[in-house]
Amino acid sequence: MLKFGENHPVAFEFILIVISFAAAALFSVAGNVFNLHPDFGTSVGRIIVAGALLIIYRGVLRGSSVFTNPLIVLPALLFPAWNIFYNLSSGMTIGGIPFFAEGILTALAPALFEEVIFRGIFISNLRKNNRSDRYCLFVTAAVFALLHLTNIVGMGMTGVLVQFGYSFVIGLVLAAVYLKNGSLLQIVIVHFLIDYTNSIFVEQASISSIVHLILFVILLAAEAAYAIVITAEENLTKPAH
Repeated sequence: MLKFGENHPVAFEFILIVISFAAAALFSVAGNVFNLHPDFGTSVGRIIVAGALLIIYRGVLRGSSVFTNPLIVLPALLFPAWNIFYNLSSGMTIGGIPFFAEGILTALAPALFEEVIFRGIFISNLRKNNRSDRYCLFVTAAVFALLHLTNIVGMGMTGVLVQFGYSFVIGLVLAAVYLKNGSLLQIVIVHFLIDYTNSIFVEQASISSIVHLILFVILLAAEAAYAIVITAEENLTKPAH
């Protein structure tokens, strides 16, 4: 099966996604049996599945230190900064201690689960298939964005485009940082912060404006350009695997 992943990385990735999400969902079902909150069961399931995958694919953690080239990571932190700015300026309020505590688990689970699957394993297989780093950048971001279209239920066309664009650019930046620095832990931390800075807010009716939209488009364009620039062949330092 591992050889199939190296020979057919894209097909294998979709199979891995289906199997991994199904396996994680089993823990949510088991949690319901014991009257646990569905989000708790799902989060625990994703962490366990990610841990199992890391045991199988130990090489994805054999990269650079989490402290490698920290300046490369800084632009990616604009995403959590945007979340805080947007939510506060849209009329949402930060929750109390329960939100901060619960947010740790609900943000850590997808961060670890998705980075292992979409960056660690996928990029590793693509490279073993002799794909270029630029190919890895765009293909992994596209698959990552496609998966997040499952969140569009009830959205209009504008919402769908925003969701896809946002997920695609985040996928570009996280893949670029990983390709440049070779540290899976770095992008797990960034992904965690992106999700966590949304989870700590109380759900309220938000107020968006044309200013928000313009700033958001500028952010996405700048981040996408940054990802492309730092993955230029002359700027890449190959991670050790």
